[in-house]
Amino acid sequence: MRLHPGPLRSVLELIRLPNVFTAPADVAMGLAVSGAPFAAPQIALLLASASAYAGGMALNDAWDAPLDAIERPERPIPSGRITRAAAFKLAGACLLAGIALAALAGARPFWTAVLLALAIVVYDGLAKGSTTGPVSMALCRALNCGMGVAAGTVSSVSIGPVAILFVYVLIITIVSRFEVMAAPVALVRRAAFAFSALILVSAFVSAVGWGGTGVSGLAFLVLLATWLAPPLRQAISEPSPRRIIAVIKTSVLGIILLDAAFAAASRGALAGLLVAILFVPAFVLGRRFASA
Repeated sequence: MRLHPGPLRSVLELIRLPNVFTAPADVAMGLAVSGAPFAAPQIALLLASASAYAGGMALNDAWDAPLDAIERPERPIPSGRITRAAAFKLAGACLLAGIALAALAGARPFWTAVLLALAIVVYDGLAKGSTTGPVSMALCRALNCGMGVAAGTVSSVSIGPVAILFVYVLIITIVSRFEVMAAPVALVRRAAFAFSALILVSAFVSAVGWGGTGVSGLAFLVLLATWLAPPLRQAISEPSPRRIIAVIKTSVLGIILLDAAFAAASRGALAGLLVAILFVPAFVLGRRFASA
């Protein structure tokens, strides 16, 4: 007999627990590239980011409940484990908590958190199914990273990594539109090329922005390329929904390695390692909880 998951596990499935760890990685990278101190007020931004991500996922499923009842009936809301109303309430509470936590780091991070919460609501409620959906989703990630940047010095050097993260997430979101249907092989090939080009651009930006220190990030970029390659190769040979979902899961976790690369480039190898540590719980929990 199959037992129903408990309420806590259902909530953790709703918020995509493994992926939650990718959100504070963005903020840590933003803090690093902007030269912000790693003091208690700035550390609160890591929790603000995780809370905003959890709220965004809950809001996503609350709004998508009718469609998920057809395409993904195993998810917490359509399976009856969590009510749609409860998911909306949880989403609101998490988004408000994220804003409150960001306020501890100052005015600029606070207002960036407000913009992030608004962007999440716009994406989940309006833009997701439209042609502007991928751009809207990428903007959410950029604003998430922007909370960290806002705590330090905003410059062309600190904005460059945010722009790269924006494009990286844009690619993921475009590919994710085929998680319930076969994707065109050409699309997967273009995605693989785009990821490769972005990794090379990241190496260039690191070298130009931080000179000798920028070399510290190369190891994480090599790890990212190695991590992404197998599922992309498999999806090119067989662009089925199962393969596309594998690409999505892998590339989302890869965000942590991209963040670690820029953290290392700007603040040294130890900073990169501290960000990369977030990959461990994300990977382990990804084997027990749904992340796509």
